[in-house]
Amino acid sequence: MPKQRNSSFELIRILCIFFVVFWHSIGPYTNDLSTGNLVGSSFVNTLTNNTNLLFMMVSGYFGIRFNLEKLIKLDIAIIFYDLLHLFLFGEFGIKSLIIACMPITFKSHWFISYYFVITILSSFLNKIPEQLDRKSFRNLILLLLFLFYVIPTVFFYEIIEDAGKGVVCMTIMYLIGRYIRLHLSDLSFSQKKLAAVFFSVSILATVLNIILSLKKGVFTGMYCRDNSILIAVTAISFFLFFREMNFSSRIINHLSGDVVILYCIEGYARKFFWQYFDLAPYTKSPYFIGIVFVFAVVVFLFCILLNELRRLLFDRIDGALAALIMKPVNACTPALINGYRRAHDGMVQFLRKK
Repeated sequence: MPKQRNSSFELIRILCIFFVVFWHSIGPYTNDLSTGNLVGSSFVNTLTNNTNLLFMMVSGYFGIRFNLEKLIKLDIAIIFYDLLHLFLFGEFGIKSLIIACMPITFKSHWFISYYFVITILSSFLNKIPEQLDRKSFRNLILLLLFLFYVIPTVFFYEIIEDAGKGVVCMTIMYLIGRYIRLHLSDLSFSQKKLAAVFFSVSILATVLNIILSLKKGVFTGMYCRDNSILIAVTAISFFLFFREMNFSSRIINHLSGDVVILYCIEGYARKFFWQYFDLAPYTKSPYFIGIVFVFAVVVFLFCILLNELRRLLFDRIDGALAALIMKPVNACTPALINGYRRAHDGMVQFLRKK
């Protein structure tokens, strides 16, 4: 009987999606909240805004292997949901149809677009720890954290103005995942200490955000952005906490296969449910966070059921279409690579000093 993979990492992926749904369900109402709900929402923001970092650390821990056919299959599934969204909400138009049919090219699914980029670059990224010794690799990560996490957190200055939602910060988290796998696999960490770090840093970030929000008069999550060193610390401690767990669940392992798609469709699902249940009247209610939590659970479960149904009905069709697309790609690739090499060599020869 084949050995089941450790479900603790798959559970991280699933929790990431729920965190996304939970916070995105609160997000539109942040400037209409009572003081108590502002405090609660700030804490939820801190607890849930490490999802992109966690997802990339898990990816880095196991190492992504570039597979164009799988990417094409994923792209087909995303196109299906984008077209379904246009059909259900009647938002047809030439521009919307083009965007729906080319989802990775536009920013409608920014995380997936950048994930595709990292997947394409993965063969090169995976060679970094192979070429560097442990000390050099550690120093590289520390330098990257200082430049792209510490400086934005302390000075509110971003070298790359993307609030951490870009290829650079996602790549850094990928490399941290690789470092943990390659150089910390033999070490065991105290879950109590990791939990203490996670909650203490989360509380610190929450307090700082509340102070900043009250000062500005609007909700502010500066210390909870994807490029906050505080959020990076909570993500790493969260990841290490779950790494200490070791269990196997076929259900969790199966559901974790939905996570990338769920990133794309949770916004559509929220939009659908908001038509029937508006959360705005509850922004002053002491039960607001609890109500949003229940709303997020419903949306989350709906997304899972919807995608399970789609997988059951269309998974083989997606695979067949991806395989069909790969035939001309495989046929043209050698010629394209050879043409690029010739163009490169010809340009170098042309520019050389005689």
